Amino acid sequence: MIMFKKSLCVAIMLPIMLPFSALAFDADDMLEAANSLANREVIKDKSDKPSEYNLNDNVLRQEIGLIAWRLAKLEKNSSCSGLFKDITATQPNDWACTHIEPLVENNLISKNDYFRPEDNITKAESLKMLIKAIGYDFEYDPKSSVSWQEQYVAFAVDREIVENFTDYDVTASRGWVFAVADYVIVVKEKEEKEEEEMKKPEPKKTISDEVLKEIDAFESIL
Repeated sequence: MIMFKKSLCVAIMLPIMLPFSALAFDADDMLEAANSLANREVIKDKSDKPSEYNLNDNVLRQEIGLIAWRLAKLEKNSSCSGLFKDITATQPNDWACTHIEPLVENNLISKNDYFRPEDNITKAESLKMLIKAIGYDFEYDPKSSVSWQEQYVAFAVDREIVENFTDYDVTASRGWVFAVADYVIVVKEKEEKEEEEMKKPEPKKTISDEVLKEIDAFESIL
């Protein structure tokens, strides 16, 4: 039992291999992330025609909204209630409204008059949305002298989701979002596994058969 306990401790301490170096994403990393997300049914599978992932294109707000909806494992609304003036049951398409409105209802994004579904999104904005969608309850401090962008990046850096970056307002590419989304899933799963291992009770120490024999032999002498 002691040997088993020791082996278990070693297993817990060993790091789980992450898919690639956080934020230092190259084309291969982004493609790997896209295929991983496709396997998780977060995005459509284009592995037979990888060019159709359009990794270098800018990601639209409605697109990352859909990714966030899937990461959060939400149900789509049965109808559009008109939370945003620029999203209806048919505009800009027939799926955005029923998938974006649940993000508001589950406090993953703020309620504003306009969502701007076909606008680009920045790296900081996309990181914030992905962090909230995967289940982290982090909220930035509005009274802090540090910007909300820097606070979210610091949170992600602390958990080794990304390496530090300061170009918060640079438009995020589809490949960058795919890589961060895949990475935040892996890191969150790693943390949850470690938490479960920590909750497991330590195995009770038992007396081995050899020790029992020694006790019996000793008692027979008395």
